[in-house]
Amino acid sequence: MTSDVGKTLAGMGNVTNPLVRQMIDALPVAIYLTDAEGRLTYFNEAAAALSGRVPQLGVDQLCVTWKSFLPDGRPLPQHECPMAIALQGGDVTPGLEYLAERPDGTRFWFAAYPAVIRDAQGQITGGINLLVDITARKKAQIEAEAAASSLSAIVDSSDDAIISKDLNGTITSWNKGAERLFGYTAEELIGKSITLLIPPDRQNEEPEILARLRKGERVDHFETLRRRKDGTLLDISLTISPVKNASGQIIGASKIARDTSETKRAERNNRLLSAIVDSSDDAIISKDLNGTIMSWNSGAERLFGYPAAEAIGMSVMTLIPEDRLDEEPRILGRLRRGERVDHFETVRRKKDGTLLDISLTISPVRNAEGAIIGASKIARDITERKRAEAEIRRVNQDLEQFAFSASHDLQEPLRNIKLYSELLSRRYGDKFEGEALEFLGYLSAGATRMEMLVRDLLAYSQVTARQESTGETDANEVLAQTLSILAPTISQAGAEVASDLLPSVRIHRTHLQQLFQNVIGNAIKYRGHEPPRVHVTAARQLGYWVFSVGDNGIGIAREYHDHVFGLFKRLHNTAEYAGTGIGLAICKRIVEQYHGRIWVESELGKGSIFRFTLPV
Repeated sequence: MTSDVGKTLAGMGNVTNPLVRQMIDALPVAIYLTDAEGRLTYFNEAAAALSGRVPQLGVDQLCVTWKSFLPDGRPLPQHECPMAIALQGGDVTPGLEYLAERPDGTRFWFAAYPAVIRDAQGQITGGINLLVDITARKKAQIEAEAAASSLSAIVDSSDDAIISKDLNGTITSWNKGAERLFGYTAEELIGKSITLLIPPDRQNEEPEILARLRKGERVDHFETLRRRKDGTLLDISLTISPVKNASGQIIGASKIARDTSETKRAERNNRLLSAIVDSSDDAIISKDLNGTIMSWNSGAERLFGYPAAEAIGMSVMTLIPEDRLDEEPRILGRLRRGERVDHFETVRRKKDGTLLDISLTISPVRNAEGAIIGASKIARDITERKRAEAEIRRVNQDLEQFAFSASHDLQEPLRNIKLYSELLSRRYGDKFEGEALEFLGYLSAGATRMEMLVRDLLAYSQVTARQESTGETDANEVLAQTLSILAPTISQAGAEVASDLLPSVRIHRTHLQQLFQNVIGNAIKYRGHEPPRVHVTAARQLGYWVFSVGDNGIGIAREYHDHVFGLFKRLHNTAEYAGTGIGLAICKRIVEQYHGRIWVESELGKGSIFRFTLPV
């Protein structure tokens, strides 16, 4: 089928007729002619303007456009273009829509109205095509379809219940949000009365709402109660708008139902939080990204001495001593990057000029769009804590000095006991018999064990003595050094110690060596019938390196997993396994010094995995 427009143009005959040509040239739509083979024989100015090019007569075929595409964006094959079909005698639906591209890369939509020109005998001698630019309409159509699709997606993905109903209160649409909120599926509710959702004591609300809708009124943020499928009641905020048809007649309503239970709960929580903030002993302050104080609680008033009326609007720099003014730009820089500042210990100045030791925890504050607009700061006075820590350090130093002196003073008489018991055994051992010889053995063994206990106690007391700052320690190097020290023990036991690639960690080299030496040494010591197999690994988890030392030894019953880390806590007597019971206590003290923890995962007879954490 060809178009009436095409037939009319085809009937105009040869464009060599000046009147016909003048008429076609004056038309604002693109028109072109071809011969029977499809070669262009004529085009008007509108055709050149639409296609963005000057077609070549006798060369270009079938169409004036540079490139043509099907509506789905695929290139339009030449044999499928409307003029080709028409020239072959086929039926062409008038007004088919296509997409075209100009040489400059711009694209446009057009509708084609092709027709054939026949001679007196009815033979096809050529064709004529009219191209109507529909770009504006098509763009509007695409945008409308996208908007409708987007609106449909928004409605379906909304957390709010979006429902439509007619003026009788019958539900006509029901989105996913309504399913989640009320518990009914769309199949269950569409076609049913909206009154199913209304509690018995609120049934009078619906007639009043429908009466307002019939008058064209909108109901905004009407707070009420509605009932779920399971019978529970919800706090609901309703916004209801009239729906009109094309003639402007009201035919129903669109309803948005929002669950306000969480909002009301949040309001209560906010009031509670506000009360907590105001009653906190800590200073809780907010500031913008210029360092201007925006809020100031009672704790801040007590801590710094400024009342809120004086502090709000003041620069936070007022609280910072002159020698620490460089801290604020660094803190603000971290906040702008979205970082949190945890337990930053520093000094701040009160209104009367006195200085306080302060621990700061500062978090970015974001607006509804997620942009960082300021910071929330909790300032805690740690003056007393710092004083107590200094006193504890002094006491620890005294204790360490005492332990060192005591161990030194104890070692001398112990060496004498051990020496003279050995001399007594060598010189007069052949004269002792029975209990005397047994007692002499107890004396020597006791002196040896006491010497080991004194040595290990000294090591335990000195764990915290090395407080100097350390850089990164390569755990691979420390493990190799530890295995070198343990080489005789490993060889004697026929043990095999393997490891994965280990990280570098912030720990004193000697401390890490003590950890490896005690845990690997225990893995070899507490072995079963098979040769010891030990594997050392490390994995990063939540800001810590978790080191794991697994073995195939005798294992530890669950009830003793914590017991083994106590001072002098042993599960076996010295006749079975040598040792003082201090090694794992030393490990625990080292790990805790670096704010980590140590634990064991084990079952009796199934080996053990000792794990300890060190900060990244």
